[in-house]
Amino acid sequence: MMASFNPMMFLIAAGEEVGAYRSLEFDFPESTGEWFLYGGALLVAILTSVALYRRDTREFPMIARVWLIGLRLAVFIGIIVIALNPHERTQKTALKPSRVAILVDTSLSMRHAETLKTSASDSEGRSRAVAVQELLEKSTFIQQLKTRHQVSVYTFDKELTGPQQIFSVQKQSTEAIADPDSEDGTSKVDTKVADVDWDEILRPRGLETRLGEVMLELVRQIGGRTLSGIVVLTDGASNAGVEPQTAQEAAVSKKVRLFTVGVGSTESPVNLQLAKLIAPTDVQLGDEFELTALIQAQGLSSQDVTVQLFARKEDSEEKPVEIESREVRLPEEDGLPVEVKFALSPSDEGRVAYSVVVEPTADVIDANEADNKSEHTVTISDRPTKVLLIAGGPMRDYRFVRNLLFRHPSIHVDVWLQTGTAGISQESNDLLFDFPERSELFEYDVVMAFDPDWQRITVEQREMLNEWVANEAGGLILVAGDVYTSELASAADEMKSVQDLYPVALTPILLDFLERDSTQPRQLEWTPAGREAGFLQLTDDPALSSAAWESFTGMYRCYPSHGAKAGATVHAHFPDPHSQTEYGFPILMASQFYGEGRTLYLGSGEIWRLRALDEEYYDRFWVKAVREVGQGRTKRGTKRGTLLLERNQYLLGQTVNVRARLLDPQYKALDQESVTLEVYDPDGKPLVPAKTLLKDKTRPGEFVGSFRAARPGKYKLELPIPDSNQQIQGNVAVLLPKLEDESLSQDVRVLKELVRDTGGQYFALADAEEMIPPLLPDSTEEFLVDERLRTLWDREWVMYLLVGFLAAEWLTRKLMKLA
Repeated sequence: MMASFNPMMFLIAAGEEVGAYRSLEFDFPESTGEWFLYGGALLVAILTSVALYRRDTREFPMIARVWLIGLRLAVFIGIIVIALNPHERTQKTALKPSRVAILVDTSLSMRHAETLKTSASDSEGRSRAVAVQELLEKSTFIQQLKTRHQVSVYTFDKELTGPQQIFSVQKQSTEAIADPDSEDGTSKVDTKVADVDWDEILRPRGLETRLGEVMLELVRQIGGRTLSGIVVLTDGASNAGVEPQTAQEAAVSKKVRLFTVGVGSTESPVNLQLAKLIAPTDVQLGDEFELTALIQAQGLSSQDVTVQLFARKEDSEEKPVEIESREVRLPEEDGLPVEVKFALSPSDEGRVAYSVVVEPTADVIDANEADNKSEHTVTISDRPTKVLLIAGGPMRDYRFVRNLLFRHPSIHVDVWLQTGTAGISQESNDLLFDFPERSELFEYDVVMAFDPDWQRITVEQREMLNEWVANEAGGLILVAGDVYTSELASAADEMKSVQDLYPVALTPILLDFLERDSTQPRQLEWTPAGREAGFLQLTDDPALSSAAWESFTGMYRCYPSHGAKAGATVHAHFPDPHSQTEYGFPILMASQFYGEGRTLYLGSGEIWRLRALDEEYYDRFWVKAVREVGQGRTKRGTKRGTLLLERNQYLLGQTVNVRARLLDPQYKALDQESVTLEVYDPDGKPLVPAKTLLKDKTRPGEFVGSFRAARPGKYKLELPIPDSNQQIQGNVAVLLPKLEDESLSQDVRVLKELVRDTGGQYFALADAEEMIPPLLPDSTEEFLVDERLRTLWDREWVMYLLVGFLAAEWLTRKLMKLA
């Protein structure tokens, strides 16, 4: 091995940032042993050659002797030079510029005012985003940094974006723009800085702030010896992802200097907000419903606020009409929600927009008045709910429910009493003597089965009922009894299509259970889900409803069960020790979603005993149960189609997934590749092009598609039914997220904690321009750009020279007649 030796270095000037360095190098032996080996072999060869020539030329003149020895030594010198491999090394170097990253918060919290209003006469003031923009665009902040650093601008909210802009190092600024506010009419701001579209780059748009995650990502991306520091401009409202402390620890470990610039007021603001409106989206005309407003406040503990309820027809241009106004006392602890309930009973059909406005009664300045109002649209329909009532026999609950539904103005009820014969009289709109045909069944919204004889329904009809619930959003109420339910529980696979509809596993019971007398009533044992279920509330006040159920003496019998099926919701148990099994007490009430529909199971036919407490409770129970299971059908608007939305409210920027279930005129699954969905934005303008729902290959008759909720407000969806003049409609409310409004003050603690032990500091926005640039050191670094090796001996003339020496030696020996 040979070692490179650099006896000289030459610097060729090529500007301040790039240089070329040349060096002459040889490959000398690396170790002493190699020096002795190579040197000894060479010395032996030279001495041997000299000795031979002295012997051969001792009779010749001195000049001849010196000539021949000199030729031979010249060849040896050439070989030595080649062996040492002389070469020239050329290296080019450059300077890596010092770098500074500016990270700007673009979450929606930056749209809030920079300073709090202290009186009603105060102007709104600039937003936090505008304050940051003025620092970057109109001050000398970036210009000062550019004199020593390359400046990169990044933005963040839920993720890191950028670099949005990169400014190269500029030692002295020679470009200026006109500034009428300066004394000489010019500005020190670089033209390139002013030409950036700061409005678009810094526009608040993020739904959440992941400060910790973003800082970790940025440190990982740009860390290195030339990074002078990172400057973060934010209000400190980190509300998602990992804690900022994790990013601080990563910055300390990688020796990254952090500076935070706090934006926004450090004072705790007063804020009153309407956090949420809870109300049904569809109501039957004549039915009462509740609208609940959840109110939260900061800085208004134990104070009174005014809550106003307004209503207007959705398509009307008239001003909303005030329905009710209340004064509500806020709790002592800030942030605790207060429920305000309004009982409503609509008298006209149509779409009604209910809005709630909350205002403080005291003379205070609300930091964010935009969240004091919320609106919710309710569709009020006068289309009667069509119910099919099936009973294996004239049990008491059947008779009471039949009369109740027949007399209800918004319910159409048809009856099939399986023990009835021609000529009987039943209070109903239509009296049946057999299970309806397919087209007739698909016209019903709810089927109520009181211990029916399922053997009187054919296999095809049972499968058709299963399909009606699963695919057509049908509602099914199943009431167990002592006559036919045990037969169903004991049946083989031919009854599976019906057994699947039950949310509980029925027990094949013995005859002694049916014959056993029950002499003691059992009160219902409610589950948490049962206490919260809206359709089980006997009054509008949950507390009064709970008290009513507590005063109910209960029932005597309940059909035994082997527990609930997967996905089912148990609402109540029947606490009878005699019928308790390894699965616990029998299930008295349970429900489940089955495909697009819903089924409700009642393990006893003794709900009629509730009439002894109050007939109104009994009526309310059954009507709300019918509404609950039938809501999937009543929202359809047409029997041939259903618009299925995952939910009715989305946050700005989220994707709205739409699924439609469509039938052809024969009530079979519609078979075509796609259908067109018209989507109208909050201004009533259709999205262009219209959205296309594509056929779902795995679910016949269903079509799927999506669109992005790009603007806050209400979107209207319309889907024409093919081969008809009907259409199905839906609405989606797109909301601004509340996450960015939870904290309206600057979180100084988070910002100071972020820079701890990193070598940086926290500054207020007003001090950033003056204080930060001097604290960011120049981290410029020289580095090797390229290197090139040029061998110096590998030339034609070297070969010719050596050959010439040997030829001259050979010719001389010939002339001197030497061997």
